[in-house]
Formats: sequence, structure tokens, C-alpha cells
Amino acid sequence: MGKSKGKAFITILTAVAVFLGSFVPVSAFSENESRSVEKFFVEAQLLKGDGSGYGLKNAPTRLEGMIILIRLLGKDGEAMEMQSLPCRFTDVPAWAVGYANYAYAEKLSEGVSKKLFGSSEPMTAQQFHTLMLRVIGYDDRAGDFRWSRAVEAAEELGILPADMSQRYDFANDYTKKDLIETAFCFLGAPYKDGSGTLAQKLLDTGVISEELSETYGLAVDKWYQVTTNSGDEEYLNFKLVDKEIRITGKSPDKEKEWLLVQINNIATGAKKAETVSKQNSAGKYELSIFTGNLAKGDYYVDVYGNNEKYNYYNSILHSSLILRVEGKDTAFVVSPVYGQNLRIYKGNALEAQDRLMNLETRLTKESIQTVRDLAAEITAGCTTDYEKAEAIHDWVADNIYYDYDYLNGITQTTNITTLSVLENKYAVCSGYANLTRDLLTAAGIPCKQVMGYALGVAEEEDDWSDIDQQTVSPNHVWNEAYVDGRWLIMDTTWDSSNGYEGEKFTKGENRSRLYFDITTQFLSNTHKSIY
Repeated sequence: MGKSKGKAFITILTAVAVFLGSFVPVSAFSENESRSVEKFFVEAQLLKGDGSGYGLKNAPTRLEGMIILIRLLGKDGEAMEMQSLPCRFTDVPAWAVGYANYAYAEKLSEGVSKKLFGSSEPMTAQQFHTLMLRVIGYDDRAGDFRWSRAVEAAEELGILPADMSQRYDFANDYTKKDLIETAFCFLGAPYKDGSGTLAQKLLDTGVISEELSETYGLAVDKWYQVTTNSGDEEYLNFKLVDKEIRITGKSPDKEKEWLLVQINNIATGAKKAETVSKQNSAGKYELSIFTGNLAKGDYYVDVYGNNEKYNYYNSILHSSLILRVEGKDTAFVVSPVYGQNLRIYKGNALEAQDRLMNLETRLTKESIQTVRDLAAEITAGCTTDYEKAEAIHDWVADNIYYDYDYLNGITQTTNITTLSVLENKYAVCSGYANLTRDLLTAAGIPCKQVMGYALGVAEEEDDWSDIDQQTVSPNHVWNEAYVDGRWLIMDTTWDSSNGYEGEKFTKGENRSRLYFDITTQFLSNTHKSIY
């Protein structure tokens, strides 16, 4: 049912001159994220197939698990240098002798006996977690944990999500897919001595490239540039250069002809910098704001828009973009949910159901035709799928009213299905998302619904540090549309400023497009994808 808090506005008087991006998952991998993790292991050459596939549904052998571990350590080359040496184990295939020799020499494994490595025996969850815990500095032989309870130890250390831990503890099967997901969790875990993470070590040693790391949201701890939207018709770009934030962008909205940008100290609320600028004749923004005099701390970069220089400015960005000043370094803060959001987004697959309306809408020919007729009316004159998606987004955000009575517990029911939303004109996020999906699919554009968590529903939530990410469950739903070979993210609920409260409809002053074709980078400031 998620909906943001009321939008802020600001006034200019005429008399006045003018962290590590966490990627340790907080729950078991969704199907999307699992696909991204598999792609990462393949592209990083940590997982190699045999020509017929990767056997991810099969139980991993002790040898397979050890090879993946050695590659994670960045020691594949050293293992290959030991390929020609004699091997004490008689059950190791010739191609893997180097790995067995390295594992024995580095005391990663002493085999199952003096002559047997146990190459074809299954690698259990407890065994692999024991190895991974040892890699990051924990020693079961010194009493840091018990090898028979290594999975539980990983959960207690915050490395493994509780639902994954429980599944590994109680399930008899532990697959190669499970193993690489375990390994991925450990990539973001800090070493016991606090000397960074395994992912950072792999970056530093060149085992994985910076480009690959960024592609999958690994070890992203700061940004020097942030962009709100992927399209080129309406967006804002913030770039840190030479002790200032350079802001560029574009908007066709006359209510955003003037921009007011403020930098406000989060701890004190004090305004530390401000600038005002007007679009050029092409509707583009080019302005900058000085950051060189900011003291150490965290700051909101807030942006407001208006059709004139003075009087009331409506909020465009409020308390979502955070600037951190640490010594000589100034950078934008990476949302702790960014990595997971990115991997879930990148793992999207176009499925047959994405081309269908919701089941409730498909129950009768009449309801299907109603939605098709409306979609055709909304998109009349549009020549591209992108224009159609934008038109549908705008229509829903403009014509549906958010049900604050339901949100505040005054009423117990609201409109969920597309037809009820169209008939009554008010809903919460599920109604907005259902209607958006049906209109898009009726217009021939595949569409998904994303279940997740949005900040701002509970009054005490200001940022992600207020959320227990181990127990968080969905409170919001939005959409992704498949346009021009990519998935376009949109949240018609958050871009609607209309309200239904006390059985009264209140038309909002400004419908936004901030959450139309929004980047995962910026979405992550307020939204967390779960599945």
C-alpha cells in the first residue's frame, strides 16, 4: 500500500537574494537475483561449464566446491602452476591435480584420508560454509565456530540470511546453485580482522574487474555522479567536479522552469548552500552549487521547481539524495539496497505472463475490451512504445487518487482490481499497479509488477537505517515495462499527487515524472525490490 509522505514545498521571498553499497542479501535470492548471481560467476570465470552447461541443479562435489573456492581466493593461477607436481591423492582426475595440490599445500583440505581427496563425494552446506568462514579469518580449530554448525555461524555473523540458513540446515540437498549463492553472500562479508571484504580483495588483485563489479552492484561504496532517470526527455544529473555539484538535465514541465537547489545538513537541518537557476531556451538545466566549505557530515541535496523565480516552489527531490563529506573526499551516498535492486532488475526475463492482463481483468470479454478501449484512447497519437508507456503513466497518475482513508485505517477495504479502480477512481499502490499493468499490456507493451518496500509509509522512517532488513516484508508494488529492448521502471503511485481522504477527492497540483523510467541508482534511495 506504500505511499510517500506529503511532498514538501519551499518559498523564496522577493526580498531575499537568491557507504560500502551493501550487497549481502537480507533474504533468500529471488529468481531474478539468482539469475544475476549465476551470470556474475560465469562472467568472472569463477564458474566454468563442461560444454553442456553448469549443472547448477546437481549436488556439488568436494572437488567442484574446492575449485570455486580457490578461484574466489584469486589463486587459480597458482593452482595451475602446481598441475605438474605429484599428487598424494589417487582419486583426483588429471585435469584437477593442481587444485588438489594447492588445497593440500595451503591447508584448505587434507582430503578424506591420506590417499583420497573425496573428489566425487558431495560437498555439504556445512563443509562449504566452514571453508568460507576460514577464508575470511574465522577458525573452527581455534573455537571461533563449530564446523558442524557453520551455516548457523554464518547467519549469526550476518553473512547468510535467516531463510537461506534454515533451508540449508533442514534440506538434505545442497546444489551447486546453492553453493554459488552462498559464495556470493560471503563476497560482501568483512574479514574478521576488519581488513575489508573478499569482494574488495578480488577487485584489488584483479580477479574481477571494476566494470564487472559495478555491473552487479558489488563493492560500490560511493558515487561521484547520480542520474534520476534513464530517458532523455526529463531527468536530472548530479556530478561532483572541483568542489561543486554540477547539475544538468531537462524538463518540458513549465512548473519546473526554475530550479531551486539547497544543501541541508541532515543532523541539524541547517541550510548550508542554495542556488536558483532558470532553464535555457531548449528546456535544459545548467547550474552548479559550491560544496568546498561544507564541514564533515551528511547533507541532503534537495531540489524544488517553480514557473517563476519567487514564491512557492514544489518539491522535486526531497530528503532522498545524500551527500557525504569525509575529510577531503565528498561523494554521494550509495543506498544499502542498491546492489540487490540492481541484480533483481538485471535478472529480469521476458515471460509469457508479462504480455497478459491481470487474471481478474481477463475473466470477461467485456472487461478486456473496456481496458483495451481506454488504452487505445490514452495512446492515440503516440508513435513509439516509449511514448505509449509515458502516456499511460501520466494518465494513471493524473486520474487516480490515493486512498488515504485505507492507508490510515479509517476504512477496511479499497479498490484493487483494474475495473474497480476505474469505476471508483481511488486506490492504494496495488490498484495503481494493476491498472498500469493492464493498460500497458492492452497497448501491446509487456509489463511486470515488482513487490518491494518503500520508505515513508511509517512516520518514523527517514532512511534505510531505520529498517530492519532481516525482517522487512513488502509494503509496496510498482511496475516495469519492456520497451525498446529494456525494462523501464515506473511507479504511478509515487508520481500521483492526488488524494482521496474523508470521502473527498483532492486534485494534486503537480503530477510528477520522477518515477517514470527512473534509474535503479536513484530508485534505491526510496524503494527496495524484494521479488
